[in-house]
Amino acid sequence: MAAARKRYKKDRGNWVGQFPPPGGYQRGRNGIRRVLCSEASIAHLDKEEQSARLWELYEKTADQLKADQAKEEEILKKQKQEKKRMTMRQARDEWKDELTITNDEKTVNLYVRSIDYYLKAAGNHEVRDFDRKKNILFIKYLKKQPGKVDGTTMSAATQSTHVRQLGIFLRWCFAHDIIDKRHELKIPTVPQKDMETYTVEDLSRAKQLILQKMAEYTRTDDVCAITNMYRAFMMASNTLLRLGALWSLPLSAIDMKRRIIRIREVPELGWKPKKMKFPNKPINDQLYDFLKQDLANRSRKEKWFLDKGDGRQWHSDTSNISHYATKIFREVGLPYIKPFHWGFRATMTTHLLNKGIKPQTVQELADHSSLATTMKYFNRRTVDQREATDAIPDI
Repeated sequence: MAAARKRYKKDRGNWVGQFPPPGGYQRGRNGIRRVLCSEASIAHLDKEEQSARLWELYEKTADQLKADQAKEEEILKKQKQEKKRMTMRQARDEWKDELTITNDEKTVNLYVRSIDYYLKAAGNHEVRDFDRKKNILFIKYLKKQPGKVDGTTMSAATQSTHVRQLGIFLRWCFAHDIIDKRHELKIPTVPQKDMETYTVEDLSRAKQLILQKMAEYTRTDDVCAITNMYRAFMMASNTLLRLGALWSLPLSAIDMKRRIIRIREVPELGWKPKKMKFPNKPINDQLYDFLKQDLANRSRKEKWFLDKGDGRQWHSDTSNISHYATKIFREVGLPYIKPFHWGFRATMTTHLLNKGIKPQTVQELADHSSLATTMKYFNRRTVDQREATDAIPDI
């Protein structure tokens, strides 16, 4: 039985067979173990009979394993074939399910909307049938879609966003073996514009108006609104936080002892940080002094940084906060730009870069995924032009 034991051996009262894995034995790969029978079941046989019985059981188990492996390979082959014939709509649904795990609902809807536009433009064909012609067909369809302003068509920037998100979807399909090649998409050209932001002086004017209104307002709702606007102003301008992070910020996330603000997922609101980033934002001296006074005046019932005073959020939707900020900026005569994205984040990011703060440091503060994104805010061209025009009178 010495030779037979290379294939099977005793283990915990059983005879256990050792079988090669699919593709044969390789370094680092364990074999397949299967119980052939209990020791007691063949203990009454002599050694030759035991050896014959174990060999018979080994061969029978080996045949069964081969049959199971062949069946599994056939199932995998069929699944692979079905994957290759997956339609755009089927792939979109699977992609959406995966996106939902790591992204908030708003982000998921934005991505899926791009594929929905594509389906209207090119129909629900198999993903593997995508080609450059369908790429161009999609762009032509987007060019005809209405814009945000009546009588206009979709902007080149928005068209570009939809095509880029289609590209992200197709890369996902490639990674999941739905298609066999990568696609380099033709993307609408977006006119290069100077970064439009406010100046620090513009923000100071807005801040003075907020403080003026805080001193003048007497109605409870008005006082609550302008107080929360001031809170949002101070937090956004000192930390570069996105509006979603401000909107969902619980008071418990503000650690005055360690002088940090912890950005975390807030399941209660269904909010997740962009790309699941969980940074700790430092509290500078100006923000510390503001928060120290603000927190001291809070009711015990309050739960949110932007709170109505009774544990409820100031607004249930971020757009309402944005609209309120827009009114403030308009009242001081500033042109319309998205107040929290361009008014606070972009303005302060640009200012920090133009002041000579290391781009890598600004990138971390702004939570940008790449340094290239941060450098878009470095408006060196505008700075150079201003220096040149200021020098003209001297000439």
